[in-house]
Amino acid sequence: MEKGIFYGVGVGPGDPELLTLKALRIIERCPVIAAPETRGEKTLALDIVRQAVNLEGKTILLLQFLMTRDKQALDQSHRRQAEKIMDYLKRGQDVAMLNLGDVSIYSTFSYLLEIVKQAGFEVRASPGVPSFCAVGALLQQSLTEMSLPLHIIPAGCPGLEQSLALPGGKVLMKTGKALPQVRQALREQGLYEKASLVQNCGLPDQKICRSLDEAEDGVGYFTTIVVKGGEAG
Repeated sequence: MEKGIFYGVGVGPGDPELLTLKALRIIERCPVIAAPETRGEKTLALDIVRQAVNLEGKTILLLQFLMTRDKQALDQSHRRQAEKIMDYLKRGQDVAMLNLGDVSIYSTFSYLLEIVKQAGFEVRASPGVPSFCAVGALLQQSLTEMSLPLHIIPAGCPGLEQSLALPGGKVLMKTGKALPQVRQALREQGLYEKASLVQNCGLPDQKICRSLDEAEDGVGYFTTIVVKGGEAG
């Protein structure tokens, strides 16, 4: 029996109109649709796709990913989710795994990619609109400037101050609970006035804050901060 193909599909940040034509074709063609399920049984990537594609008759495979820094526990969790997908691939069924934003930027697909490939299955990836690109468009703000670099930084990472001190523009992703610390670090680097924030980009509860003074500390996980380019301080 011919093996199925594992597709990673970027679905964009939230607005279903940002789904690519290629993503739509893959989703329509695959009999099995896999999607991450977060705490509280939330399936954001799947909810986005349901607004653009009729999924009736397809198998919906929900994947649970641990939120922990324990590498051994993470590896075991990723292996379990990959096994669920490979069960369908072994039967010759193609599986499309939905990912918020793009499949190459902090994606759940990347956790399973090598496991499935090493098991001998074909893997393909379809890019999506990254959240920070959609945020830049909402703010009507360029993310890059001349020859200066653009830095993509997870807001809760160690060494945030050193990253903010680098020349060029900055994108702070997954801000959420780290916002108070991010505010302080931006002030220390003289970048506070250059920062804007978008919460839940493309979703019904989207909020745009052109100044961080407009944002409350209790912002959600899907919060992106953009810092205009140039030298810090």
